[in-house]
Amino acid sequence: MIATFVVAAALLALAPSADAAKLPNTWGRCRKSDKDFAECIRKNVELAINSLNKPTPELGLSTFDPLDIPELYIGAGKGPVNVAQHFKNVKLYGLTNAQVIKSNMDWDKKMLISESINPNLRLQGDYTMKGRILLLPIVGDGPCNVTLLNMKITHFMSFDYIERRGKTYMKVTDFRVTMNPEKVIFKFDNLFNGDKELGDNINQVLNENSAEVFEDVRDGYEKSFGLIFKDLANRVLPKVAVKDIFLD
Repeated sequence: MIATFVVAAALLALAPSADAAKLPNTWGRCRKSDKDFAECIRKNVELAINSLNKPTPELGLSTFDPLDIPELYIGAGKGPVNVAQHFKNVKLYGLTNAQVIKSNMDWDKKMLISESINPNLRLQGDYTMKGRILLLPIVGDGPCNVTLLNMKITHFMSFDYIERRGKTYMKVTDFRVTMNPEKVIFKFDNLFNGDKELGDNINQVLNENSAEVFEDVRDGYEKSFGLIFKDLANRVLPKVAVKDIFLD
């Protein structure tokens, strides 16, 4: 079955307020006419992401590191991972430590395209799973950690314009990502009702074959993170007029 995803409505319901706001003074602005616009937007996107490790009162935002995700569902893959992964009470660490490699805006297509690297993305929470991984039966529920090292993410953010009280704002209509981690480390506690020997063996198998395991459920992770990024972007962009983001 193709990997599917659900991010709980409690995350998606955090829709941005219609009240106008200003970007923090510490965030940079770019001119569309600047010949170095691509470098300007790369630098300022990175600056904005890195600053979200603490609250941003100007935009009414709490810290994004860790980011609370009430529920996350990664469906069974088509290959060796025939098990659905259901996560709850997830905290995502390391999101704001991104290094933005390049970024640019396609104004005609209304799309921002960026590439970033996160040295260490870690999902910590509670899991439930049942099925087979690499033909081995697996069942369990309890605490877990999934660590994605040197995660390269390519972002495709599509947007449209909305008018409100005589001002123009941006709203994200779609957010797609591709994810390519250098390494994935899995740790699932309480597998097989706490059988330590079986649990340790399965965790070892998962980590020895982490590339194949992640590849099989990549689609679910990419769709989930795309939805998360869309939600985060829409907590900012519809609040700040375009003329307050770009100087011309």
